[in-house]
Parts: sequence; C-alpha cells; structure tokens
Amino acid sequence: MIPPVLSKRVAAMTNTFVVDASVTAKWFNKGETNEEEAIALRRAWIEGKVELFGPSLIIFETCNSIWKNPNLDRNQASSLSRLVVKLAPNLLEVGEAELSETMNLARQNRLTFYDAIYIVLSRQRKYPLVTADGDQLRASKDYTTSVHISKIGELLTS
Repeated sequence: MIPPVLSKRVAAMTNTFVVDASVTAKWFNKGETNEEEAIALRRAWIEGKVELFGPSLIIFETCNSIWKNPNLDRNQASSLSRLVVKLAPNLLEVGEAELSETMNLARQNRLTFYDAIYIVLSRQRKYPLVTADGDQLRASKDYTTSVHISKIGELLTS
C-alpha cells in the first residue's frame, strides 16, 4: 500500500516506474551493459525526478548480484549492501492476489517467479516496468507497459 503523502507525490509525477533488480544491480556492479542508463535512472530517483517502486525482493536480488561479483572484496560488498537498502525503490507489499497471478504468469511464460512479480506489480499499479532482462521484457509486452533500460533516456527527457 502506498502511504497517502507518497500517493499524492506519485499522482503528480509522470515518471513513475516499477524497476526490476536487473536494473538496480547495475547501480552497484561496475562494467555492466547499460550501466550508464541505469545510473541515470538512479540519479533521477535520488533527485526526485522519478518515482520508483519494486517488491521487497529487489533488495535481496540486488544484494545477491553484489555477492556474486568477483571484483568486490568482502568490505566493498558489505558497504554496497548497506547502500542498496538506502537507495532501494519504494517497496510494494505483495498479497495473495498478486501471488496467484504471478504464479500463472511465470508458468505460462517460463519465467522465474521473481521476474514475473515485477510484471504483475507493473500491470496492477499501471506503472511501466523498467528492466534489463530480455526474457522478462518479452513476456511483459502483452501484459503491461515495459521498457528496456537502454531506452530510459528517452523517458527521462520527456
């Protein structure tokens, strides 16, 4: 549920998105494809130019990408994981209805449950999904508005 104060802020914004962990992972792992576009989205988020949403799962997925990064030592990974929490998008609660719909979508499209929940939240909230995951993007096309992170610059300048 979106708090009332935040709800008014979101209603006033045209740049409101559900963001996938495939994008937020690029905020912390250097050298990734489309890193510059992901960083531009992060900057817009920090500056209050966009509103971002995701399931609480996004924190765990993003931290997992840091854990898997062989270029980061233990101290760097630990510091970055704390930063993930600070920079996380607005977290959305997931209920029974979303879980059922997510399971159906995941099975129909051979997606992970993790990827499918972002699509369902995007559709239900009517916020475009921003992702760097090609399979997720393809599955979302008939279900919700979605954009690949490589195209985010077009949305941030409009």
